[in-house]
Amino acid sequence: MSLISPSLAQRIEQARQAQLRAQKAADNSGWRPSQTDRKDRYARWHVEETVEQDAENWLLSYLDLITLLLAMLVVMLAVSRLHGQAPAASDTPVELVGTLAASGLPKYDGEYAEFDATPIPASWAEPPAPAAETAPADDGSVKVADAAPPLKAPSKESLGLGDLGKSVDVIINEQSVSFRISNELLFPSGQATLSPAGLDVIKRLAAILTKNEYQVSVEGHSDPVPIQTRQFASNWELSSSRATSVLRELVRDGVAAPRLRAVGYAETRPIESNDTPAGRAANRRVELIMDIAPKQAPVKEAQTPVKAVAKGP
Repeated sequence: MSLISPSLAQRIEQARQAQLRAQKAADNSGWRPSQTDRKDRYARWHVEETVEQDAENWLLSYLDLITLLLAMLVVMLAVSRLHGQAPAASDTPVELVGTLAASGLPKYDGEYAEFDATPIPASWAEPPAPAAETAPADDGSVKVADAAPPLKAPSKESLGLGDLGKSVDVIINEQSVSFRISNELLFPSGQATLSPAGLDVIKRLAAILTKNEYQVSVEGHSDPVPIQTRQFASNWELSSSRATSVLRELVRDGVAAPRLRAVGYAETRPIESNDTPAGRAANRRVELIMDIAPKQAPVKEAQTPVKAVAKGP
């Protein structure tokens, strides 16, 4: 019987199988590191924890400081209360240095004590009366103006405004009386000619204005909605024309022309917000401002003339 030698491939496969068996036998043998190996590895990789000593020692110092501060505050409070107690009342008058009593100046014992103290008039203790206004005159004398009395708003009855009705809003203060009339009552839309109802209102106003001699300013106002027609290029022309129409009607009804003036403000002086139709309607108005401020009192000549000092050339 003849033997057949294995080929090269078979020998390589046998060697690989033998290597695998040896490795498997080594894995199954249960090898564990010795006690010495474990100690060496632990010593090589273990790092001991450092424990900080006296980590809270600062807290004791902090508490001591707080205690000292609290004690200091208590002492300060006790001292302040001790000094704040008022002394017992006595019959002896207390003299205040630097103040004036009924007897005059405090007693002075200094270097100039031998000189007499200047007496203080008793009238100095009273508040001074308001000084009258003065004005120099042409002849060198002084004119004293009488003090004007305080202003007070007149009543509606004293001005004769009881028969005016509800078509005109009347605003009264210390300086003037304002008659406020809506443009819808006086003029047609976009026009400056008085309507029949507007003529009636102006006649009633003229009857009131003729009872006095106050100056009257007729003011025309509009809303910001622009207007551009053949007659009025803008709200300035419209408001001015409406104020002039009212002024002319007042003159026809007997109001003296030198007392009157007309001015147009367009939309520059609203009294309500223009964001709503009602506000814009309130701003379209004519106002008659009657100046009732009292005139300045005439000056009176003083008894003692002031001498003029001549200056050299």
